[in-house]
Amino acid sequence: MRALITGGAGYIGSHLLLTLLEAGHDVVVVDDFSNGHAEAVRRAQALAGRRCDLHEADIADEARMRKALEGVDVVFHLAAFKSVDESVARPARYFRNNLGGLAALIHAMEAQGVRRIVYSSTAAVYSPTAEIPLAEDAPTAPASPYGWTKLQGESMLETMARHAGWSAVSLRYFNPVGAHPSGRIGEHGRKPANLFPRVLMALTGDLPAVTIFGTDYDTDDGTCLRDYIHVCDLARAHVLALAAIERPGHAVYNVGTGRPYSVREVIAACGRAAGRPVPVVEGPRRAGDMPVCVADPRRFREATGFAAEHDLDDMVASAWRWWRGNPGGYG
Repeated sequence: MRALITGGAGYIGSHLLLTLLEAGHDVVVVDDFSNGHAEAVRRAQALAGRRCDLHEADIADEARMRKALEGVDVVFHLAAFKSVDESVARPARYFRNNLGGLAALIHAMEAQGVRRIVYSSTAAVYSPTAEIPLAEDAPTAPASPYGWTKLQGESMLETMARHAGWSAVSLRYFNPVGAHPSGRIGEHGRKPANLFPRVLMALTGDLPAVTIFGTDYDTDDGTCLRDYIHVCDLARAHVLALAAIERPGHAVYNVGTGRPYSVREVIAACGRAAGRPVPVVEGPRRAGDMPVCVADPRRFREATGFAAEHDLDDMVASAWRWWRGNPGGYG
């Protein structure tokens, strides 16, 4: 099989690249390096002992995409802007990149006769008031422009499946974390927007402490609960999703574990991995935070046999190994 990964030099994309190369597939990577890094591709190739075809290009450049798509059997579309906060501040930028880029990709794929795609979606498409655990038929009402662009992307692929005979799968990610066990590829960013990097930065002294936003939620320890999934499990889920696109149609699946962890549990696990306590301060609730966000993963498990192999300690240990070994990310 010859697969093309858009965003293949990014965090999730580089792990998917390694997974596909190790499985013996031929891989084309397209990335404009606005968020991805060529070094991530080089390291993934070195770990696999095999090479890919790398194209530095914007997916909105249809001429270059048509060239990259020659001989391709399936596309994994991961390239997108993904910051919820930035999308609120700059929604037009997200419309142009996430939706305009997908539209251009669809046009280039249609021109080259490539009609199989696995699409990177998100749990951010769900309504904040949807019943927990979140099943695929739960109400969708994205609270951010980012989530809205991902939901509209799903609709575009549903339309291509219904009217043009495409085979498409949309994977609604929950919270990807961790890094490859080698410590050679991981998440480049050092922006303390999410819990994992904030805790790791507190451990390395890059932050004085990690703030727990809200300790009075109706949960066992009073802190928010989230469904985290190891990035290597997520990469494997993409490959298993190929089984769902053997015939025309559009399928939507959650990719999570169904096992939530609290903020305090994550902090404790990071402390165990580092061998020292994490400095913590307690703060008030943060506007917009859901008390609990967890997947119902049964549909994807029943369709593909997928089950996550990594628990919280694995996620944290791999993230800490990457963080210590690559203090500047990819440099």
